[in-house]
Amino acid sequence: MGLRDRDYTRPVYSDDQNRRPYQTDVRSAAGIIVFINCALWLANGLLFPNNSLTELLLLHVKSAGYLANCYRFLTYGFVHSPFDWMHITFNMLGLLMFGYGVMLGIGPNGFGFVRGVSVEGRLGRLEFTTFYLLTILVGGFVYTLSNLDNVEASCLGASGGVCGVVILYAWLFPRKTLLLWGILPMPMWALGVLIVSMDAYGAAGFSGGRVAYSVHLTGAAIATLYYFVFLRSGKRLTDRHKSPSDSKRQPKLRIHTSEDFSTDSSPTDEEFGKRLDEILKRYGEVGESGLTSEEREFLQNASRRFSDKNRN
Repeated sequence: MGLRDRDYTRPVYSDDQNRRPYQTDVRSAAGIIVFINCALWLANGLLFPNNSLTELLLLHVKSAGYLANCYRFLTYGFVHSPFDWMHITFNMLGLLMFGYGVMLGIGPNGFGFVRGVSVEGRLGRLEFTTFYLLTILVGGFVYTLSNLDNVEASCLGASGGVCGVVILYAWLFPRKTLLLWGILPMPMWALGVLIVSMDAYGAAGFSGGRVAYSVHLTGAAIATLYYFVFLRSGKRLTDRHKSPSDSKRQPKLRIHTSEDFSTDSSPTDEEFGKRLDEILKRYGEVGESGLTSEEREFLQNASRRFSDKNRN
């Protein structure tokens, strides 16, 4: 496959200039999470009488202390109310929008769904999955501890994890403008403030309804801590700390840099494309923050190279 056959060698347009059709990435962690949630919701309604599947997976405060029920601290985040289809609908829409990056945009061609920036795209699949599961797990513990005086309380739904994803999106892309309710333009930082304020208002007892506000606020808190403690310092939840003895046992690998493909060395299209594919594959796995400075520089040089070819 030649360089010009690859998607990234084609001219890049803004969303307003050229809307590409929405394509599902089967390797997307956010997409897989959405699929699992929807599959469990449908299976509970179609295959299990008396909602027994949901009852098996949701979090019960009265049984949370038993070792056999520890799995519920995680599985509660993958089941939703069988009596309210809006519960799962809004949670999954939030995960698709901010986790996967599917947004409603307006341009010369009218309304349309486009794939834009996302939390998973920024973190990579493994880091995104780790962050999401951690948010659900800690949210379950916080909910249990805050309801010890009400042993009959129970919790289910992905809203804690989704809230963490939304708030992390607000930290990562604060100036990104969204259409609230598909009508009102609002910067992402303002939407983040609105969401946290509403949850805090509800947690203070000023709002009715059976909503686990403490889980929502836990998700927002974890997202904030993760952004400042990890992302701002270049750390990752999935980093592996190796001892000196471990590094000695590793085979010596040569790391290609942008200097290896300078104009003096005159690389062929095949050599250049192979190295670019390697870096783009790593980008999909670890995100931008996981790339080395040499790899980022190589991508910048590649971008300039493709731009020059398109202009010619």
